Amino acid sequence: MPVLALSLDTADLSRLRWALSPAWELLASLRALAPPGASTVHMPWLSAHRDDPLLDQPLVRELATATAGRIPGFLAPTPASPLTELDEELAHVRATPVEVLREDLAAVFGDPLPTTLHPLLRAPRRELDTLTDHLHRYWQRTLAPHWPRIRALLESDIHHRARALTERGPAAMLADIHPDLTYDRTTAILRTTLRHGVPDRAHRRLEGRGLVLVPSAFAWPGLYVKTVEPWTPVIRYPVRGVGTLWEAADTPTDLAAALGTTRARLLDLLETPATTLELAHRTGLAPGGVSAHLHRLTRAGLIAPHRTGRTVLYARTTRGEALCN
Repeated sequence: MPVLALSLDTADLSRLRWALSPAWELLASLRALAPPGASTVHMPWLSAHRDDPLLDQPLVRELATATAGRIPGFLAPTPASPLTELDEELAHVRATPVEVLREDLAAVFGDPLPTTLHPLLRAPRRELDTLTDHLHRYWQRTLAPHWPRIRALLESDIHHRARALTERGPAAMLADIHPDLTYDRTTAILRTTLRHGVPDRAHRRLEGRGLVLVPSAFAWPGLYVKTVEPWTPVIRYPVRGVGTLWEAADTPTDLAAALGTTRARLLDLLETPATTLELAHRTGLAPGGVSAHLHRLTRAGLIAPHRTGRTVLYARTTRGEALCN
């Protein structure tokens, strides 16, 4: 399989950052739906949405097929901030310059373009408005109800990776992201095995443009890299703990006897760091009630809060881990 080698200089490493991308999650979910059953980890969600009406739209169906391999860059801009919202990203899609639109479509679909894509070039403003309206309605039907849970999982991954970067350095942190990703600290080269397509150049220098790492639930099990201009280089990778996304947690009996059923369940769920809202979503409890239980677990030294931007994630302490094992 082809390998893409990325040279990262000191400026690139200093500009390394994480971000969330709802637009990418939306498009990756379409990729998962396009060949039903391909993403077995999401089977409960796939079973509920594989007949979504968006897949009957010819333009969307063409683009969803593309997501099985490469995806036109304009559809998922590199997130500008750590906590980008879907509406912000769709606004960027609607404002895509015609020359960027043309280059991105040609890079993915070649020349000539499929006839279903011709309207995008004939009337780009109208077609992009229609496309983003369809995508927004799809989001509301299929992903918005689950977004607090997905977002909390993504934020907990960012917390874990950022801590690994601080404690172990970039080589160890990057090597732990995905088996297809390796970083040689001696040469400062990041190598990515590509399972989708062949790069136009086998070696690229990022030249101080930085690198954005985007954890993704629906990227599983793949790794997706975008380095072409005008986009800031981005790597999208499967989030930690994605296998737990659709599971209902059981309450450990021994812990329930010691802590009470609710606090035992919360401590068990915090195998992966989570927010109060995420825990409320997974347990069916009111956020205020969850907050009160988290306060008690914190006072007992079993969990500790960690701030990531505007979000507070709760994670087990060493004492809490020992109690659960």
